Amino acid sequence: MLIVRKLKEKNTSTINRQRRHLASKKATVVGLLFGQEISAQKSCVIHLARTPDPAIEDEEEESESSLEIQNKNVRKVNSPTEDFDDSLVLDHARQVMRSLPGGITILGVFIVSNTDPFQNPAMNNRIRKLLTSIDVIIGKSSITVRQQLTCERIALHISNTTIKYTCKTLEIDSPLASPKPADWKFVNAAGSPWIELHCTTNVEFFIGLSDSESSGTLRQQLETGIDLYGKAVKQCICLFGGKFSTDLELVDDASTVMGTGKKKSKQQNSEERMKTINVQILIPELEVKQEKQECSSELRFGGQMCIKAYIHGKATVREASQVIREDILRSLWARCDMHCDSLIGEEQRGQPDVKAVLHEPPRRVLAPLPFSPISVSDYLFPGEGPADSLTSLADLLDLGTLLDGDVQDYWEAAAEVNDAELQIQSDSTLLETTISKQNSVAPSSNSRAILLSGLIALLAIVLSYLTLQIFRTN
Repeated sequence: MLIVRKLKEKNTSTINRQRRHLASKKATVVGLLFGQEISAQKSCVIHLARTPDPAIEDEEEESESSLEIQNKNVRKVNSPTEDFDDSLVLDHARQVMRSLPGGITILGVFIVSNTDPFQNPAMNNRIRKLLTSIDVIIGKSSITVRQQLTCERIALHISNTTIKYTCKTLEIDSPLASPKPADWKFVNAAGSPWIELHCTTNVEFFIGLSDSESSGTLRQQLETGIDLYGKAVKQCICLFGGKFSTDLELVDDASTVMGTGKKKSKQQNSEERMKTINVQILIPELEVKQEKQECSSELRFGGQMCIKAYIHGKATVREASQVIREDILRSLWARCDMHCDSLIGEEQRGQPDVKAVLHEPPRRVLAPLPFSPISVSDYLFPGEGPADSLTSLADLLDLGTLLDGDVQDYWEAAAEVNDAELQIQSDSTLLETTISKQNSVAPSSNSRAILLSGLIALLAIVLSYLTLQIFRTN
């Protein structure tokens, strides 16, 4: 039985513009497809992002690269579709996953070349291995909530001579399976509206670390905390519009969202048909181990996060809850991962002489995709501003030129370091006071016990003496 996956592109003019722009490059171009699975037979692609070229640090590397490019141009005559680096695509996928909101994921890859890679069995295997490696990156166990509905991933080829495209799906768990043809359809953005799910959540929890855990790197300690917090997030209850709904109820029926009857542009219709639903999240307390464990240190998480997730118009409450949980864990892990990458040398480990160390992960900012109501994320470190996101987002997601006003930095406020330091100091003081009280109480308790034992012994002696006198008198 052949299952044809129908792929929707949310904006016809945008994808055609991207397709023609990519096809204008005569060299081989590789990139990622972003979108969402609607069902096992249908997916929705919203953006094509070209994998950036590797950065050249100095002139010597640049000259060496120019010679290498010339050699590659000679080899293109024989093998034009093999002129790309798989490791660059995988590194691109790792960074892209940090920027995607909940509900949006990497659906596959695209290749722009002058020959059809699907006609080459070796290239088919290479593309399948590449998609499998990307799937491993997407399916990171600690932050994965919404599993993809099928083992098929998308591969799109665009000819840079005819600008024609061919779309197929490959089963990543079946090395011998041949690529299956897929029907790629262009639809207007107003044809399949999105639902934007928005909320803010306070992250407040702490974990105790044993001696072995305390000696590990900060990344390992953060993974331990996020794994524990993730179990609670995956059990949270989501209230949509302040109401509790069953899992099978629809979050919103897209057919009921109608305009005013006036004819408007496609982009205006797209914006009007995007419905935003405020979500309340009820996260249970973290699991506490029944057995006692000796801890040498503790790790505290605290702060407020902006949550943004997107789901298709026919989604159920269960699907919407999954993308919300996904965005919470994905955003939390992205901040911690980027913060660990910024540390150098001994900063990655705890400092034994320091009682408390304050870490300030980056905060989240948002920027819209071109001609789309969907926003993607970037993260700003302390001291950085919206202008710092313009170049990084444009290069990472192939967004073209962004304006200063495109980056929305008002969703999360910068952390107040002074207040956080005072909180840490008060916590440390409270901990020291508690320990000192326990130490001072312990000797006094021992003295009372000795005194009480002496009184009991003296009372026993007196009773024995009186009893002996009574017997003698009788």
